[in-house]
Amino acid sequence: MSALALPAVPPLRRRMLVAWAIALAFGVLAYRLAGWSAAALPHPSGLEELAYYPSGAHLEPATLGHAETAADLAWLRAVQYYGEHRRRDNRFVHLYHVFDILTTLAPRFESAYVFGAFALAQEGADFPRAEQLMLKGMEANPRSGRLAFEAGFLYYVKPHGRDLVHAAECFELASRLPGAPASAREFAAFARQNSGGLPMAYRLWQGVRDSSGNGYLREIAEREMARIRDAMDAGRAELAKVRLTTPVVIVRSR
Repeated sequence: MSALALPAVPPLRRRMLVAWAIALAFGVLAYRLAGWSAAALPHPSGLEELAYYPSGAHLEPATLGHAETAADLAWLRAVQYYGEHRRRDNRFVHLYHVFDILTTLAPRFESAYVFGAFALAQEGADFPRAEQLMLKGMEANPRSGRLAFEAGFLYYVKPHGRDLVHAAECFELASRLPGAPASAREFAAFARQNSGGLPMAYRLWQGVRDSSGNGYLREIAEREMARIRDAMDAGRAELAKVRLTTPVVIVRSR
């Protein structure tokens, strides 16, 4: 009996699937860490909860040169706060406050900006604060390709509607900085193409074609460049747009 032949997955699609799988794995790990923290650490209640989170501007001098130690405690408290409310009521009234304090104590702690921003946007339903926290991280770490890319992704999966213009700007910035994923330029090209910025999208795809050692990626770039040329010749930007979907990841406890 011959085995059932499965259709081959194109390399670019496979890379995207792997990226989503990694993101999901990190989400699950973060959720489990939050659950552990909520169960293992002392539980503040009511207004006492805020006693753990004084203003970052006032807390930093009080650390007496031990800001890193204070930041470690703030990280545990921040994750505990998230875990406690994720389990109990899904209300994250002070989520921005606790991550703002944490990142004031440890401005180079990139994972705190990423975790806090996506938690605020996706579960806290507070995109303006999520954006504020991520921009704070980019200002504190202007050479971080990772944070620039994550900021682009924050806009790319913005709840209730993508912000492709800002996403493209961040992806383009990331593509010029160290530490960004190799796919930053491709994300930038797709975001520009689907937000109507066809000339810039064409140049970005041209850069992918001219610099990539991957033949499949070069073929994609050529195809999208042709699509963009046709759209510009016809004066119809919508002809260059690609159908995009935003996956929704829901993490549930057992």
